[in-house]
Amino acid sequence: MAEKKCIMCGRLFDPDQVAESNKNPYLEDEDIPKKTPSFCQLCEAKIRHEADDSKKAPKPM
Repeated sequence: MAEKKCIMCGRLFDPDQVAESNKNPYLEDEDIPKKTPSFCQLCEAKIRHEADDSKKAPKPM
C-alpha cells in the first residue's frame, strides 16, 4: 500500500482508494491510462464544491 501526501493539506492517503471511489461505472476505462490522484478525498470534494458554487446562473430572457 503506497501512500501519497495530498498537495493541498499534506494528509496521507491511498491513491488506489481515491481512484476506485471516483471511477465511473458507465465508462470502460481500459484504453485510458491511469493517473494517480494528487488530492485526498476531502480536498477533492472541497474543490468540486467550490467549482459548483462558482458557476454563473443563466440570465433571464
